[in-house]
Amino acid sequence: MKKTWFFGLILVLYTASFFTMGRWPTLPYGGDAWGYYAHLPSALIYQDIGTYDSTIAATAKYDPNMADPKADLYGLRETPLGKYIIKYPIGVPLLELPFFGIAHVWASNSGGQYAPDGFSRPYMMWAGLGAIFYVVLGLLLLWQILARYFPTTTVVAVTLIVAFATNLYYFGVYNNVMSHPFLFFLHAALIWTTIRFWERPGGLRAAAVGFAAAMIAITRTQEIIAAIIPVVWGLTNWASVQERARFIALRWKWFAVAALAFFVALFPQLLYWKMVGGSWVYFSYQGETFDFRHPHIKGGFLDFRNGWLIYTPVMALALVGLLRLRRTIPAAWWSFWAFFPLHVFITYSWWCWMYINGFGSRPMVETYALLALPLAAFWQWGENHWWKKSLNWAALLFFVWLNIFQTWQLREGILWSENGNRAYYTAIFGTLHPDRNALIAYDSGERQPDTAGLAPVRMLAHLVFEDSTTVHHTAGPVFSGRYALHVAEEFSANVEISGDTLDMHPGDWLRVSVQGHVSGADKIWNRDMMAILTVEFVDAENRPIKTRGIRISSKIGNPNNSIWDTGATDQWGEAVFFVKVPKKYRPDGRIKVYIWNPKKQKLVVDDLRVTWYSVH
Repeated sequence: MKKTWFFGLILVLYTASFFTMGRWPTLPYGGDAWGYYAHLPSALIYQDIGTYDSTIAATAKYDPNMADPKADLYGLRETPLGKYIIKYPIGVPLLELPFFGIAHVWASNSGGQYAPDGFSRPYMMWAGLGAIFYVVLGLLLLWQILARYFPTTTVVAVTLIVAFATNLYYFGVYNNVMSHPFLFFLHAALIWTTIRFWERPGGLRAAAVGFAAAMIAITRTQEIIAAIIPVVWGLTNWASVQERARFIALRWKWFAVAALAFFVALFPQLLYWKMVGGSWVYFSYQGETFDFRHPHIKGGFLDFRNGWLIYTPVMALALVGLLRLRRTIPAAWWSFWAFFPLHVFITYSWWCWMYINGFGSRPMVETYALLALPLAAFWQWGENHWWKKSLNWAALLFFVWLNIFQTWQLREGILWSENGNRAYYTAIFGTLHPDRNALIAYDSGERQPDTAGLAPVRMLAHLVFEDSTTVHHTAGPVFSGRYALHVAEEFSANVEISGDTLDMHPGDWLRVSVQGHVSGADKIWNRDMMAILTVEFVDAENRPIKTRGIRISSKIGNPNNSIWDTGATDQWGEAVFFVKVPKKYRPDGRIKVYIWNPKKQKLVVDDLRVTWYSVH
């Protein structure tokens, strides 16, 4: 009963978070989520597999601005047969199928309130609730796994950590029709069926192992490597390897059953590839590649652009727990080392190693069923003394707070992990309302100084744009004087300061500012289109030492200092930031200040200033 209440509470909290976060009505309308989900309405409602025209049209009724899946990187690919293929495999929609059925019955019997078209609100809601079901079921399996090796207090603690202190929570309640919550369940199922098979081998248990491994493969193709887990599980030394070989030779029929179950589960994916792509095995991610010669493992773990341990730091404790895993669960030791390093290597060899459209490194979510074992070993080590136990629970509470709070920050648009940097992360850490310095840190990648500790030395440059003979001067709008500069070229308002006339030292600061104005007719909504006020330090050979910049128009207005706000129109505003003089800067170097406008945003600037500040 206690376990029932425990998982009932998790289910309630996940479901409440799902509705509170409020993203579910539009979840599968674009990107990866659409690609997984579109298999269902295409096959079951529109029967347009290979063209997807009706499925796209049905989506566009709810999201008229959706990117064309036939032209978008995250949609469809044309095959040699002249058909279109959804690049995403079919494991997720197969698992979602019962919930799609519930939604379809609801919509069909709603008396016209909801269209039975695959994309009205019942479908969106039940797609998300289906993901929650699988996450909670995966957590229940995880409990069953952990309970075989650890006391209940450790099992409870580790289950809470995985559920609420990792980005499984984000993918369970917010962006939850991606593959990762389903893969977490499938990995837990694979480990659970593996343990049960090797405890008491049998045909049905062998089939369950093969089926779980195949479902992982058709949910995220490269994770077919998870099939190595049951093969290696339980091996501890050379004698156990020899014993395993003899066992397989004697009980080969069970392994044939596992292989048959694997093939049966895999067959729908093979058939789809054959029908639409023309071959039984088809690479549907055309134009996207792995670079196995240059994996980004360090970045995947520690980069502020979705680095795994940056946004799920609690899992560092699982890595520490590896020191005790062999002693605590010897059967899992070689399974871990056979799977996990290979998974990491493949994951971070992908061209988009920071994995956008997520919170933290999303391909690591599915490994939590396995990582929970060394995490529990770490926790159990801390149960031996009262002070270690106190630290454990303090860490649990902190990491749960951090994960849920940062999920809220992401929902509010304060945090954007796929485009983060160290300066911005530290500027908004624990923050409800970002200030202007945080917005500048997001653009420039550099924290702003405490100006109370700075003293102005002198102004190094001041451009007022009063030369009416220049091509791009304008008499209106003007911030001061008679004229301003209409920014029309890629590089404008160029200033070059020679370092050999300055007694400037590394650690000093430059304050760089410009007044900007965007007319209502020239309003833009894309942050990547904005012109950038840029400072560049170069050495005597004109080699770059340091470059920093901030978007200009997002500093006009923007009272909430939002990284998503592209600024107010028809008013002047100052874009200003400090840049620290780098350690490698020498007196024979130069400082370049300019406006970089590669996308040719239309704006007017005036009164550009560069001032040198020293530290008290």
